[in-house]
Amino acid sequence: MVRKCTSAFLMLALSSSLVYGQNAEKNMAQSKKAKISQEEVHLEKTHRKASNNLKEATFWSEDFSSGIPSSWTNAGFDEFGNPMAAANWEYRGTSTTPNNLVGSRGAFDNGTPIASPTANNGFIIFDSDYLDNGGVSSTPGQGPAPAPHVGTLTTPTINLTGNNNVELSFTSYHRYFEGRALIAFSTDGGTTWPDTLAAHLGIAVNAATATNAYVALNVSSIIGNQSNVKLRFIYDGVYDDPAATGNGGYYFWMIDDIELNDLPKHELRLTDWNGAPAIDMIFGPASGSSKMGILCKNIGIDEMRNMEFDANVYNYGFETQTNVKLTVDILDGNNLLISSWTSTSDTVLNTSDTGTYNTLNTYGNPFLTTGVGDYRAVYKVHSDSTQVVSDTFNFYVTDTILGLDFNDFTNRVGTPNISDDGSAIASRIDLVMPCVIKSVRVMLSNTTVAGGIVEVEVFDTTGFDFTAGFPATSLVAASTAYTITQADVTRRYFQVPVSDGINPYAELPGSSYFLSVKMFSNTGANPINIRNGQLINQPAFSSILYNSDESRWYSGFLDSKNLNAPHIRANISVHGIGVDEQKLRSSIKVGPNPASDFIYISFEDLEGIYTLNLSDITGRKISEQKVDILGNTQKSVSVQNLASGIYILNVTNGTANASYKISVQ
Repeated sequence: MVRKCTSAFLMLALSSSLVYGQNAEKNMAQSKKAKISQEEVHLEKTHRKASNNLKEATFWSEDFSSGIPSSWTNAGFDEFGNPMAAANWEYRGTSTTPNNLVGSRGAFDNGTPIASPTANNGFIIFDSDYLDNGGVSSTPGQGPAPAPHVGTLTTPTINLTGNNNVELSFTSYHRYFEGRALIAFSTDGGTTWPDTLAAHLGIAVNAATATNAYVALNVSSIIGNQSNVKLRFIYDGVYDDPAATGNGGYYFWMIDDIELNDLPKHELRLTDWNGAPAIDMIFGPASGSSKMGILCKNIGIDEMRNMEFDANVYNYGFETQTNVKLTVDILDGNNLLISSWTSTSDTVLNTSDTGTYNTLNTYGNPFLTTGVGDYRAVYKVHSDSTQVVSDTFNFYVTDTILGLDFNDFTNRVGTPNISDDGSAIASRIDLVMPCVIKSVRVMLSNTTVAGGIVEVEVFDTTGFDFTAGFPATSLVAASTAYTITQADVTRRYFQVPVSDGINPYAELPGSSYFLSVKMFSNTGANPINIRNGQLINQPAFSSILYNSDESRWYSGFLDSKNLNAPHIRANISVHGIGVDEQKLRSSIKVGPNPASDFIYISFEDLEGIYTLNLSDITGRKISEQKVDILGNTQKSVSVQNLASGIYILNVTNGTANASYKISVQ
């Protein structure tokens, strides 16, 4: 465990050169605006806290039960700082139009309102989406207050004299594209605004918080014991995010139930730290392996895949916490304890310190899944002064399915986000031992329209290049073209068999493969959208996407988890080859591979008539010959006139078959 210190909590400046100023990576794609679906569950994970205290004293509050108070200042501006009268915050109440049952009216949103404790008496919203397009996606820049724009809402003066330890809290619902949710602070009655905090620091493009996200910030060092305090809630729709293809703004920010409270004495939080998530799982066998939320029993047990756990703990309270420890418990579907680890060090965390617990299972043994079922990892933090704080996530062990996602559906990604026809999304599976893949299952969003066509391909990762793509020799399996049906959309998935061109499966002797779904939406008439999960951050290159308009691959979207763990799952087995075929293969040796002139087939202790059939990866027959074998014999097949690529040599005696993938140079 390593302890690190933070002097101020999430401090940043309004300047885009700080915190948000990032350079685009050449292998990352920009995000487009995406219409939110009622089916999607967008959330910025809010980690629970530990506290021994009851609710702290409240110095000041506003729940907007009577609208935006007349003592507040509501002002909007364009990108140059000129007043823009229509760029204002709106009040949604029981008697307003629209009322408090409606959230954003923008073209890219579904109108879901904030789910705050007092939403029934009203809330406020800056509806950037609607202000730019008037609720019509085809009229960007023609709304009441076109983006880029800024909306500010400023409180009257608040006297905090005598209150040294101050917490600002409120309920928030924010969806982000290029519109930041900020709070500025003044201690001289609004003359200067030297300090600014982000309500949702690091939220990804097109992501959204939970509808009832709770924001609590330690602002003691900014406004504690000050007599002329003002707060300013800023929707910054001028910021130009390099990860997005837009013109500033989008989508919205809703706020309710604002309070200034006495900061708790004893409170610990699980928190993101220096790019590392608050809680994490690290998967073997090698560093950087994909994190498999859906494990196959053969992969989880036979291959001895281990799982390690880590977390970051932040002392949010103003009292020092002693004997801080982290415990991780693994529970099965019946809530029975399977494994448990607790850190052994006696850690002291001063206020605003962060403790980082790395690979917690080094205190014991790596966790190994014990059988098919649902599992839950429970992260608990405790100290001498706090109760237990816990956060959990589920993972799954199946008979035959292997996938990146943790069965969490956060957003969808597909042809509308990339390109209409010929685009592709691929997930990486990492193996420890050879296995067989028989089919691929792809989970769909209900925004998919039946009639689109998909082709599934399985590639060895060796030789992949973002510009050049996959070498022809890396294609190990493929499906035939498949048309998505309405039944597929209704049940939210399609499944297609894949083969090596001869067998109804493909062998995977290597360690890492991409499952690629190529999509054709008939020039956008039949969009194809695949579910994506954001619960656990995947390592680099665990998923990639192909933009056919640009004829190249990308490792994802800039500063976004919209392509993190697409729900593309492999149906695999360690034992997929028949006994007769295994016996035949053990008596035949084929080489060289790759070949340039001839393929030589050596038969050992066999006799009878055998057929040598050579075909391309699509199954088209290239040549066929029958040979009479007696004892140890060698035969050859010419490949001198063949184009470079992958071919299948099938050897059969009528009762058993053995197939070999041959690379021709």
